[in-house]
Amino acid sequence: MALYALYLTWFVFCGLVSGLVQGKSTPMIPQTYKALVAESVGSSFSEVATVKDLPTPTIDKDEALVQVKYAGVNGGCETFRARGEYSFSGNKEVNYFSLGAEGVGVVIAIGSEVTNVKVGDAVCFVGSAFAEYSRCKAKLLWNIPEASKEYVGLRISGLTACAMLEQTGKLKKGEKVLITAAAGGAGHFAVQFAKLSGCEVFGTCGSDAKAKVLKKLGCDHIINYKTQDVEAELKRLAPNGLDAVLEGVGGEMLQIALECLAPEGRLLQIGYISEYPHNPAAATESAKNEVSASELFWKSQTIQRGKQTIYGNAWPKDFSLVNDSKNRVLSLFHDGALQSIVDENTEFIGLESVSDAITHMLSGKTIGKVVVKIS
Repeated sequence: MALYALYLTWFVFCGLVSGLVQGKSTPMIPQTYKALVAESVGSSFSEVATVKDLPTPTIDKDEALVQVKYAGVNGGCETFRARGEYSFSGNKEVNYFSLGAEGVGVVIAIGSEVTNVKVGDAVCFVGSAFAEYSRCKAKLLWNIPEASKEYVGLRISGLTACAMLEQTGKLKKGEKVLITAAAGGAGHFAVQFAKLSGCEVFGTCGSDAKAKVLKKLGCDHIINYKTQDVEAELKRLAPNGLDAVLEGVGGEMLQIALECLAPEGRLLQIGYISEYPHNPAAATESAKNEVSASELFWKSQTIQRGKQTIYGNAWPKDFSLVNDSKNRVLSLFHDGALQSIVDENTEFIGLESVSDAITHMLSGKTIGKVVVKIS
């Protein structure tokens, strides 16, 4: 309890500010709010996550306070955050840390120097989304027409798919492009961006329901990895190899993608979900691989395999390019040229449901983005 009290004191101290701006219609800001936090690292998200009442933070002059409406679920990100591994190793040294990576909500307060958003604006944000309120750097907020759940997937999943394929991958019209986990949160966006680039698109998935969704999105060749031999199908459909692959599965699928890559093809890694800790067969999945998916991703390695190029965690090296991708994602969505699919297999409401939502996301049964309704 002493550590918890110390944490709360620190939380309030860090929130003391010189300038807070509220509009005429600003809702009453409560003194406390509920948030999902971890008291220490552990083996899984569900093991460490707990709902706590915290003092509502005030904000710095360049920040905004957002009332969270919907939060997105990123299974890998939250798993490694909870375990204190890789980029989240610093969590092993702290007593409490926040959880959640993305969401949408409404601005309820702004710092004195904030000009890009105002109280009452709907926004997408990155940060502590598994909470009733999130304190955000205002310059990182995306202005959106409404805080609806369809916008959640655009902020990380849609942006990632766009930036990796168009900025790093530099897709060209007529190229043959494979998207693995094509019906997932990022995958379904990737299929659409590849089609918008004029490519012939191949997608892998694991059910008839997912295949139907991919067909509606315009995917040219759909391969069910549970009932078909993926490597044989790819070599039959693309005998000269694939020009580009967006690969987020890892394990055996990563090696198959490499074997089916054209002589000068590009492989763009977005994740490696089959090798995450939730899978007891993770080591078996990657036993025959020539490349370590985890090292490739967390070290953002770029590897030459003959004349082929493998991009680990394939974000553009020049991060200034990402702003162009942001504008493209929002413009396409607003014009109705980009669909944002929210998984409807199970509805998750409230902070207490987040652990179940993450387990669901890691199950491989989802279609589109898994979203939790917070308020």
